[in-house]
Amino acid sequence: MQTFGTYGVLKATKVADQLSLIAEEIAVCGFAVAPMVLDPAAVQRLCWQLDAVYQRQRDEVGGEGILDAIKDADIVRCPLAYEVAFLDLALHKLIVGVARKVLGDSIVLLMQNGVINRPDRCQAQARWHRDLNYQHWVSSAPLAVSALVCLEDFTEETGGTVFLPASHKFPTFPSAELVDRIQMGVDAPSGSILFFDAMAFHRAGVNRSNRVRRGINHVIGVPILGQQVDIPAMLAREAPDDPLAAGYLGYRWNPVADVRNWRLRKLAQQPTATTRG
Repeated sequence: MQTFGTYGVLKATKVADQLSLIAEEIAVCGFAVAPMVLDPAAVQRLCWQLDAVYQRQRDEVGGEGILDAIKDADIVRCPLAYEVAFLDLALHKLIVGVARKVLGDSIVLLMQNGVINRPDRCQAQARWHRDLNYQHWVSSAPLAVSALVCLEDFTEETGGTVFLPASHKFPTFPSAELVDRIQMGVDAPSGSILFFDAMAFHRAGVNRSNRVRRGINHVIGVPILGQQVDIPAMLAREAPDDPLAAGYLGYRWNPVADVRNWRLRKLAQQPTATTRG
């Protein structure tokens, strides 16, 4: 790649590692790709497991017709509560590392959703949206970052994700004319992770290939935001010993039943739990 020097530049950002580079690209463009993070064997296992969890969730509500009726077909919600492999994926060091780099150390997993994009089937995600829906304002610091794990090649043919670059910096959705001019499809090979600011407008493409395109999206936010579903309740287990993991999964931030339990939880989080009369 040819590089060019600068003139008249007095200040420039310097990055020391992959996390810093990804965070900078998200801040400037709204999205970034970390290529081929997962090996092919791991990707194949996740594909099988995602399909199996979807079948379980479909049966839970009475069949595919119910999911069609509520426009939720081919969405796998909170798979980490059904299969430990997805919990491990949510805790992947790159996903958590990028989220902490962008948002700071206090983060919470707002949702984990699998998306099954079948050939020539248009999904709800094919419409422009933000992962923080219905918001028409922007903040001085990012509120949430999404980490979309690509289990197939994300390309124009398979219906890969399309972005409006830098749209996380503007409160309103742009005009149709500007959308047509600036929309950008992002290619990501199987096993890659597509990171983006959750306020960036994006959409899925239409899968025109002859195979299913699968992905698993994680939306990670600051703790002022609530989880889509109660992940600690769905996991039905004690909080992890690791304080970072406990906070990330929601054990630290979710509401408690009453004041007494709030205080007891706060006491348990102290470095040395002591009481005084």
